[in-house]
Amino acid sequence: MNVIKPKKVLFIKLGKGGEFVDECLRENTLKLGYAEVDHNLCINGNWDAVYDYFINIEKAKKNVASSHTNQIKQFYEEDENTLWITFHRQKLWWCFSKPEITPLPDNRKTRPVIGKWSDKNIKGETLISSNLSGNLLKTQSFRGTICKVPAEEYAISKINGIQKKESLELETAINEVKSRLTKLIQQLQWQDFEILVDLIFRQMGWQRVSEIGGSLNTIDFELLSPITGERAVVQLKSAANINDFKDYQNRFFPMMEDYNKFFFIVNNPDKSLIDFEDDDSGIILYYGEKISELVINSGLIDWVIKKS
Repeated sequence: MNVIKPKKVLFIKLGKGGEFVDECLRENTLKLGYAEVDHNLCINGNWDAVYDYFINIEKAKKNVASSHTNQIKQFYEEDENTLWITFHRQKLWWCFSKPEITPLPDNRKTRPVIGKWSDKNIKGETLISSNLSGNLLKTQSFRGTICKVPAEEYAISKINGIQKKESLELETAINEVKSRLTKLIQQLQWQDFEILVDLIFRQMGWQRVSEIGGSLNTIDFELLSPITGERAVVQLKSAANINDFKDYQNRFFPMMEDYNKFFFIVNNPDKSLIDFEDDDSGIILYYGEKISELVINSGLIDWVIKKS
């Protein structure tokens, strides 16, 4: 997908409470309410008459009448270079649209999307709301239907998958931390590595319900999630290759009905295991920088440094 270069970014609320949003995303349209406003006045650009309608019929104040009129005008007149965004199901959606207005039998109005609505940036990554700036997300609280997006450049950058220089520098630094942390973790004594994994799971909300290093060869310890009631088992390996993993998979197979999750965690994986592409075995495989990422997210960097 090509980089987008809109001249303007507008937010549109697709119906009160989002009543039009599923229909619009499915049919790739923009839809406007204002059923009481005469389509012929709008299509002919008679905006003074539309304003007068709100003043004389709706008895609106002047600033309110101007706001309604401008929103309808934008819907009718914005060209194909305007980027439209909305929010739905905790995601940002965007599109471009042709200014071809069609009145519906109930006098609501639609205009077609060019291509289709998208909830992904041009790199194919989903635009999840929790990953977006609050400055952009606050647009959702706009009480009207259409408004200019204050965080316009930010919205365009997110859709184009462009990061700020500072973000790229920080990402590079974090990757360096992960790499160095991985080397420290791989130097831990075996007992310390077991404790580290136990601490990670505790920080993630799991409770250990068995002693570390039990009598069963297949399970190093058993976990329980008090929130979801899920049960999990963990097998730790100081070193392992793909054959070890396959053997573990075979041993786990009879236990699949008794547990919800299975973890195979290796401190020093063989190249055959690193190159392995999981074939939906149902086993969660952690090693290397994935373990480092869990350590960072769990706030355990200082623990690893001291133990090293």
